[in-house]
Amino acid sequence: MDEETRKNFHQSAMRNGTILGAVWSIMYLLLFAGTTNMLALMLCMILYVASPFIAGGMAIKFRRNACNDRIGYLPAFSHLLYTYICATLLSTLAVYIYFAFFDNGAFFSTIYGMLDEIGKVADDALAQQIDQTRKIIDNTTTSSITWQLMNNNFVNTAIMPLVIAIFVKKTR
Repeated sequence: MDEETRKNFHQSAMRNGTILGAVWSIMYLLLFAGTTNMLALMLCMILYVASPFIAGGMAIKFRRNACNDRIGYLPAFSHLLYTYICATLLSTLAVYIYFAFFDNGAFFSTIYGMLDEIGKVADDALAQQIDQTRKIIDNTTTSSITWQLMNNNFVNTAIMPLVIAIFVKKTR
């Protein structure tokens, strides 16, 4: 990569990460709404499946525009990794803001309602598991949800760019 490509590398990855983070933020909000609305859940699943293709498409666009349609595996992986890290940070912030300021316990109330419905038909072993789940939910805070989400996203961040970079690289 030449100097101008290196300069655009971080800008492009951050811009792509912002776009991907916005997609993930919408996906998570649809997931929370999907506890009561099947259409929102379906849209969430579509975005979940589409997000690696969106990231790959943006990386291919970077390859074509900034790298003269040539990029090796390691630079492609680095660009995608940086994109995913930016997306993780943005989506985690959006989920934190949602739970801290907008949710007001609605998500957990829905989960409690689902557990109550299951508890009506549960045997003793399942009823004990439901009670344990209720205790865990009672001790859950906004920051613990955010921390768990961020950890989960960082695992995806470590794995997905490895695979997507194979399809983005082009050396000839």
